Amino acid sequence: MKISSHMQEQNIEVTVPREEGRVNVVFPGHITQDGCCRFVCELLKCVLYQRQQIPMTYDQMVFLQKQQHNDMVNQRSAKTSEGLDWRRCQQTLQDLDEVLAHLEALFSLSQVPCVLFMLGGSTVLPTELYEVNMEAVAVGAGENCLRTSTCLRQLFRTLFVADLLSDAKSVRLMTTTVMALGHRDCGVTGFKPKDGCCRFVCELLKCVLYQRQQIPMTYDQMVFLQKQQHNATQVLQNT
Repeated sequence: MKISSHMQEQNIEVTVPREEGRVNVVFPGHITQDGCCRFVCELLKCVLYQRQQIPMTYDQMVFLQKQQHNDMVNQRSAKTSEGLDWRRCQQTLQDLDEVLAHLEALFSLSQVPCVLFMLGGSTVLPTELYEVNMEAVAVGAGENCLRTSTCLRQLFRTLFVADLLSDAKSVRLMTTTVMALGHRDCGVTGFKPKDGCCRFVCELLKCVLYQRQQIPMTYDQMVFLQKQQHNATQVLQNT
């Protein structure tokens, strides 16, 4: 997903993996830093639900958790949806809340020009990649900025009309990785698991370069090909 903006108008471009689809949303004003964070968090929730990685919407999961808690407090038998593993659902919600909290903390410490949602595969070659690029966003503050709720309605209206996230076939559960690009001195080294900052940035750079077609193949493929070329040269020199 790609988000960009200009001083006169805020342009949001959403990029999804299927057929390299993009969606453009134009906003007539500045966006707050908190608003950019809301865009990313709400898009992450949407992607996870639309790609069948969570059993229900985030708000439904939160509501059901409160309902379960109230039933336990009132010593009533907790009701669950048929076929729903509630403990697993609780763990998923807890993990997602942790990632959202980390994103909010990062946005409060640094400008975040790029966020990646990667489903399945590896960080270098994910099965599905969603890019949120906010490099050109004109971040503002105060009453002159656009209301975040209005921007969110416009963003999701355009996204659902384009129908880029829906898929008729079922999708298996996949590992979800969130990568965010922030200032190197912002004090954040990673989300979960907490990898070193150097590897965090390097893997993000490799992925972005390949997905944006700035290198002809993945980094690992280039290293493998280089080793093959080196071995072939040594064989010729020894003959």
